[in-house]
Amino acid sequence: MESVLERPETTAGVVSSVAKAARLLRALSRSNGEAGVTELALAAGLPKSTAHRVLAELIQEEMVAHSGSRYALGAGWYALQMSRSTSMWGDLLDIARRPLENVFEATGANVHLAVLEGGQVLYLEKLTARGGTRIPTRVGARMPATCTAIGKALLAFSDVSMIRSVLSHNLPRPSARSIVAPRLLLDQLAEVRRVGYSQDLEESQLGLFCVAAPVVTEGRSVAAVSLARLGSSGHMVSDRNHVRRTALQIAQALSTPY
Repeated sequence: MESVLERPETTAGVVSSVAKAARLLRALSRSNGEAGVTELALAAGLPKSTAHRVLAELIQEEMVAHSGSRYALGAGWYALQMSRSTSMWGDLLDIARRPLENVFEATGANVHLAVLEGGQVLYLEKLTARGGTRIPTRVGARMPATCTAIGKALLAFSDVSMIRSVLSHNLPRPSARSIVAPRLLLDQLAEVRRVGYSQDLEESQLGLFCVAAPVVTEGRSVAAVSLARLGSSGHMVSDRNHVRRTALQIAQALSTPY
């Protein structure tokens, strides 16, 4: 699935200044803390001169910081991050925080909380275990739903129209083990609905094993929780019990009147 960061500018569709800034901010958020203008321009699908100009404007607004030839997210960006409790997912994050911390302490795995937006996984929280920085996820980043455990957990309990929309595009293949056949994916989603959890067996990245469970309210997934480990699938049986329990705790808390 082609992301907005990978679509180059074309004469048929002029990219607005807001979209250019958003692309560059997303590219910076996906970098390892900092990046050069050439790298950012390529990731954002923008000419280098355009990227340089927009970055200069973002520096003035304190959304980007500049040190030598390297760029990083600025103080303004982190101020927005700190105010995320006022976002549409603020209540979800507040309710999920303690269950996520508990399962992190119990398992030692990398823990994620995500929602489905525009057919992609949007990560709202990540608790990073040892080696977790080598997992291609971070808060605010997006991943294809079809090749991630957390994405399949979300899709399995989504509206049919959402599933059809996702399947209307070629399924992405970030790994040699990624599922690219729509029929096989539908079979997996049916199995997720039956057992209450999903798995990623090196489908998003070789060497990465994940198990996820949906946070279901009124028959629909409002979020999902995943446990991810590098290098071994040996913990998946115990992890699936932990992740189902955590997702259920969050769902029950969301359904409980204040």
